[in-house]
Amino acid sequence: MIQQTELVGGWNNANGAKVHVSAGHDFSASGIKHAVPDYECPTEIAGTWRFWAQDGPQTSFVASDAATEGESFVVSANADSSATWCDLQGQVQRDDQGFSICLVLDLDQSCTADELLRKDSTRPR
Repeated sequence: MIQQTELVGGWNNANGAKVHVSAGHDFSASGIKHAVPDYECPTEIAGTWRFWAQDGPQTSFVASDAATEGESFVVSANADSSATWCDLQGQVQRDDQGFSICLVLDLDQSCTADELLRKDSTRPR
């Protein structure tokens, strides 16, 4: 589970994908095919993001503007209103290197190590 404050910021991978997540729920990305190889929409996208949150006692989930933490989120790309296939899902994972994001078209998919996005380092080199 990741807090919104931890998700906000720049993320990238070694292949050239770059993503920015804002606290105001804006999302932008460039080189997205380097994170989602089967993505057929423009390689530079902008849109909004929302955490998936549990809706009631059942296991159904809804995209929530109010949720401030989650294990996954949805990105609604600003595209032609009928182009819902441009929307992405983000799975948040944590390992010994910290958080990573796996962007996919469907949450049943997975990422290779090269596709995973890691938070931009804020430490000087």
